[in-house]
Amino acid sequence: MNSWIIYSLMGAGLLLMVAAMILLIRLSKMKDAELRNGSKMELKVQALKIIMPLKVQAYERFLLYLERVQLPQLVKRVYLPGMEKGAFHLQLLQSVREEFEHNLAQQLYVAGTTWNAVVNAKEELVNQINTTFEQLKDEEDVAIIAQSLVALPNPVVEQAVAVLKHDFERLL
Repeated sequence: MNSWIIYSLMGAGLLLMVAAMILLIRLSKMKDAELRNGSKMELKVQALKIIMPLKVQAYERFLLYLERVQLPQLVKRVYLPGMEKGAFHLQLLQSVREEFEHNLAQQLYVAGTTWNAVVNAKEELVNQINTTFEQLKDEEDVAIIAQSLVALPNPVVEQAVAVLKHDFERLL
């Protein structure tokens, strides 16, 4: 009978040791997972420190683009007295496209809604310029065409600016 108690105690001790080992292994795995998650979190924080300034810069550059291509500013920059109508038309379109292409890579850092708003604003500007020249095709005085362009409202650009500001606020 004594041997039965000894074997029972040894079995219970063995079970406790196995349970303790299983517990230690699980705790060790949990600690490893915590360390990995902590490392991942730290990497995310580091990446955010690098990417956030790039995102802010992208929003700034798109805002500047939208301001520069609004028709009053665009006409003021492009129009020269005595300019030929065809050259003026081409220069306006080229300026809108060059400014856009210069900022094209910034789409990586902005929300999809912002990017779509900027693209729509550019397309609307090109359409407005082409439509104005088509409607005034018989007009020889480039100054009158320039005045017509400056007087046009452009709600799509204003809407793009609003989307840009809204998405930027959400970013912060």
